[in-house]
Amino acid sequence: MSQQPGNGRAVTRVEFDLSDGSYPFVSVSASESCSVVLEKCLPQSDDTYAEFFSVEGARPNRLVERAEDDNGGEARVLDRTSDGGLVEIDVQNNCPIVSLADAGAVPQTARSVDGQGTIVADVPSQTETAAVIDSFLTAHSEAELAAKKQRESIVPLFGFQNYASHTDSLTDRQREVLTTAHEAGYYNWPRGATAADLAELLDISEPTLHKHLRAAEQKLVATMFACPHDELAADGDS
Repeated sequence: MSQQPGNGRAVTRVEFDLSDGSYPFVSVSASESCSVVLEKCLPQSDDTYAEFFSVEGARPNRLVERAEDDNGGEARVLDRTSDGGLVEIDVQNNCPIVSLADAGAVPQTARSVDGQGTIVADVPSQTETAAVIDSFLTAHSEAELAAKKQRESIVPLFGFQNYASHTDSLTDRQREVLTTAHEAGYYNWPRGATAADLAELLDISEPTLHKHLRAAEQKLVATMFACPHDELAADGDS
């Protein structure tokens, strides 16, 4: 994941090692000897998130299968490349990234290579770092604190920023809904608006709102990792 310029705010950066096989992105990287990187985490509803993982060195459907088997949720391949692809997973609980955000930290990176997972988050100065660490390790007892240091913060995994150059593929309606969500703070952490708030602002139902948001988000994330793969489509997902 590329690092974004710092915004000048001092934070405490914490890094955790995670090797437990109960997390799909870790277990797949172990079984397939590949790398799995969380590229973005976006809220889908008030208790559901869409996590977008890039897979390198394995077929992306392996992560889809593991996520559906382990979490019982939905997952899908968004893009394929010659050596991997992009996967979207819907998560609700037992997610270390969401746990860190709930504890007051700002998640930055999550990746696993050959079964060795690493999660990095920034703790704002107004939040007690020790409390964040204790809360995370209580929820995920198999994790270990690997590092803690001071630094400037960067753009987080949560949120919806820096996508202006990727909006050409959106319909006018998708762009309107996405812009409204962004301006209302729906993609902030903590959120500045709920899905119900957005639906009311746009005078549409919540299911319709989520339909437009999901379609727009999938287009944007796929654009970020666009790669010709027509020749792979016929190969299927086996």
